[in-house]
Amino acid sequence: MDITSEMAYPTPLRNSPLLPLLLMTLATQRNAPRQSSSIKREYDYIVVGGGSAGSVVASRLSEEPCVNVLLLEAGGKKPPLINDIPALGRFFWLTDIDWQFKTVPQKHSAYFHTNQQVIWPSGKGLGGSSLLNAMLYVRGNKKDYDDWEAQGAEGWSYKDVFPYFLKLEDNTNPYYLKNGYHATGGPITVENPKYNPEIRGPIYESAQELGYKVLDSNAAQQTGFYDHQGSIRNGQRCSTAKAYLVPAENRTNLDIIGGAYVKKILFDGSRAVGVQFDYGNSEYNVRVRQEVIMSAGTTNTAQILMLSGIGPKKHLQKLKIPVVADLPVGNNFQDHCGFPVLFTFNSRPIKEKLQDSQNIHEYVNNRTGPLSSPEFVSAMAFLNTKGVYPREDFPNYELYFLEISKEIAKYQVGLHPLVYDFVYGPYENDPVFICVSHLLHPKSKGTVRLQSTNPYDPPLIDPNYYEDPADVEAIVKGMKTCLKIGKSKSMRKVGVKPFATIFPSFTNLLPDFILDRYLTLLAKSVVVTLSHQVGTAKMGDPRDPTTVVDPELKVKGIQGLRVVDASVMPIVPSGNTNIPTIMVAEKASDIIKDSMPCRTRYSS
Repeated sequence: MDITSEMAYPTPLRNSPLLPLLLMTLATQRNAPRQSSSIKREYDYIVVGGGSAGSVVASRLSEEPCVNVLLLEAGGKKPPLINDIPALGRFFWLTDIDWQFKTVPQKHSAYFHTNQQVIWPSGKGLGGSSLLNAMLYVRGNKKDYDDWEAQGAEGWSYKDVFPYFLKLEDNTNPYYLKNGYHATGGPITVENPKYNPEIRGPIYESAQELGYKVLDSNAAQQTGFYDHQGSIRNGQRCSTAKAYLVPAENRTNLDIIGGAYVKKILFDGSRAVGVQFDYGNSEYNVRVRQEVIMSAGTTNTAQILMLSGIGPKKHLQKLKIPVVADLPVGNNFQDHCGFPVLFTFNSRPIKEKLQDSQNIHEYVNNRTGPLSSPEFVSAMAFLNTKGVYPREDFPNYELYFLEISKEIAKYQVGLHPLVYDFVYGPYENDPVFICVSHLLHPKSKGTVRLQSTNPYDPPLIDPNYYEDPADVEAIVKGMKTCLKIGKSKSMRKVGVKPFATIFPSFTNLLPDFILDRYLTLLAKSVVVTLSHQVGTAKMGDPRDPTTVVDPELKVKGIQGLRVVDASVMPIVPSGNTNIPTIMVAEKASDIIKDSMPCRTRYSS
């Protein structure tokens, strides 16, 4: 246990005298697997990326003793133990387990951001973005997957994917298990948060006053306020590295290599025959007998495919990259974005809650209290602009209610310092919570493109937020719902007040059409990503010119190459994307296993 290394991360607990005790108790759960000490010249399968999808695929394929698997992950360092504390997730943004990307300047939004750029977190290390996310257990809507199939992703309807949601899950809530939509025994442990913050009860009271139900949004109905669960194991983060790779680490047919920076896929004509990567101080070319599987995530998968000659022909020719396949890689880029409505309330700032010795001891002894909270998310909801309960159960905006620290507002949004000082400055030492209104069905689509042929140069990430003005409408409706709840009688009991720097008292007198214009301006000026990026290697009918992979996730026109991560999703799901990404990887693993020549021979 390296306490000095743990203290290097900018968490509120870095200087706590109780840090050694915390680390000792966290170490009872291993958060990363042992890594291999040698690399073979050839493997049956090479998985590029050890994140939310790659960890799953490498683990599942290596269940078959007749094949050997190499897992390559760019992040070389073992994640810190303190990353396992659910409340601390956001404190690892902009560290060495984050790629630390930024978008290109936005044309239609982010007016109050420095250079109109949005901070773009992406997990780097075994576990990928499941090291940085808020661990919220969300599957999306049944219609999302039926729409995938309707667009040509045959075999990916809700009835087809539902068994894989069950397969990945180990739910600890007996009440939820009774409804028929959950399961036990899977790798990902799912728990209800064991922290009851001051605002949780009043939020649900306000929601019920407005006519909403509090329910399990992963069950029969999604619309309503979700009594949320998280991918949490006994009060600690349950990343995909912990869930899938640690149990597989002793398999002799699986080599796990961290710190391997993949630069390109190697081809013989139109067949993928290996990968080139840097590891240590050397460059490696490792061959593959069966398949290369790209699981580097929506941004990095697109970058590596294009560096390898698979992408839009004109873009590759401009950079003098030999074209292996002219495919729309990097297009169809979708993300959920939103606006945070800010409130103060009667409590203590989260930094004080986290540093309180009583709260630390509560977490050590019981795995309850503020430290057990998934990034201080108190409540969440899936709602629709058409009414409290419209005829179709298909929400078009999502709300999060969560407490934040000033570091989040100051460093993790990308706000211009003058904007931060004006809006947040008067409140930076106060307890603050936000209600984030975010869009579930974006019409605007962006792109990922190469900045250069240097694989170490970050790609050009353009989510193209709000190119379609209709996208702002759902966010504005959500902002109004946030204000309704924030100003309710139940919330006033705990001293909730909107920031006067954004909502001075006269805004209460504005007619609806003026208020909508004001909220639209705010929404366009400050944009937060929810890190739900998908779509850059779109799955669907191979005859469709907008697709990159077929329903078996094979890259069109290429042999021996598949993509298995969120980049294949043709439409972003109606909710958080980590669990759907794991589902995709579970289903893809079965598809790949069914095609294994050795397994087929053994079965027959």
